[in-house]
Amino acid sequence: MSNSTRWTLVALLIVVNAVSSSVFDDSWVTVSVNAVTGVAVIALVIDYLLRRRRAQ
Repeated sequence: MSNSTRWTLVALLIVVNAVSSSVFDDSWVTVSVNAVTGVAVIALVIDYLLRRRRAQ
């Protein structure tokens, strides 16, 4: 996965997180969407850091 693709996905997940927070107003849907998008963003950042470390 290229860096531009990775950061595009991170930005998209953050936008989805923000939109769901404003649209669903503290419902179970917001909590589940926030959890899924948060885990996905963390996984992408960890993947980036691990690949960068292996490349050095």
